[in-house]
Amino acid sequence: MATIKDIAKQAGVSTATVSRIINGKGEARQETIDLVMKIVEDLEYHPNKIAKSLRQGKSNLIAVMVPNLDNPFFGELVGAIEHEAAKHGLRVSICNTGDSREKVEYFLTNMVDNYAFGAIISTLKVTENDLNDLEKKGIHTVTVDRSHFEHSYSSINIDQLNGAFIATRHLIEKGAKRNILICGPEDEKMSDERVKGYQLALQSDGLAFSKYFYGDYTLQSGYQILDALINEGVQFDGIHASNDLMALGALRCCLDHQLTIPDDVKIVGNDNLTIDNYYNPRLTSLSQMNERVSESVINELINLNKEEYTPQKIVMSPELIVRATT
Repeated sequence: MATIKDIAKQAGVSTATVSRIINGKGEARQETIDLVMKIVEDLEYHPNKIAKSLRQGKSNLIAVMVPNLDNPFFGELVGAIEHEAAKHGLRVSICNTGDSREKVEYFLTNMVDNYAFGAIISTLKVTENDLNDLEKKGIHTVTVDRSHFEHSYSSINIDQLNGAFIATRHLIEKGAKRNILICGPEDEKMSDERVKGYQLALQSDGLAFSKYFYGDYTLQSGYQILDALINEGVQFDGIHASNDLMALGALRCCLDHQLTIPDDVKIVGNDNLTIDNYYNPRLTSLSQMNERVSESVINELINLNKEEYTPQKIVMSPELIVRATT
């Protein structure tokens, strides 16, 4: 395996000159640059990234911690982050925790062992103490949405209260007066925010009908909640679900019960997944702004690795993408 010393010897220059040319730093005559880069190509030289990480105490690795990859939202979010990271010469390591504390602890240790450039956290099982420990070890963090605690580090969040308000108001404006909400687990902060937004939208139109239910973000929970309501004879004409999988499960259940969408029931999801455009009927959904979130989170990690940068708290409003279900 070729080394910088081998390249320097063939080029007749110092190893420092070779290092500067390879890393695009410092000045050298164009003929020297051309010669060094030709030798690099001829010898098929590849820098030892592990050794470089050991020297610098930092790699180009960003750890992205998510609760699962069964929900396509997280797959699309990670894909957007990976795309943005590549623009800056950074690469992504996916930490699929299954919202398991044991797995979280494993990945936290792994970040330190691999000199991670930074960590993007979107899971419920990370604590403020974890963030403190990573910071002490030189790994900056940005939490995205699912952190359920206050902390002093960087965060990027979608305004979930406003999102539920926007979605419910849209249903009302489209003529739905008996709207139900299917949100995530009861112990999540996001569920509380979404219930508040839903209720504020009802109050803004003087509607007394208020029914909200806790699912688990799966297709099955959306279907089962709707199936139970329909079998109980509950009358409704609008549904807002806190993610697209539950919305699609609810949609499937409505169709199975011969309810017409959007004439009998109007539905708004939350995620704006790619699949929303291909389901029949196409699903109206709140975009969680994955591209903007990804750009912001990578920029924040890069800035955090500069001296005297103050962590930022960024809140974005979701965007309603109207399709056939409303």
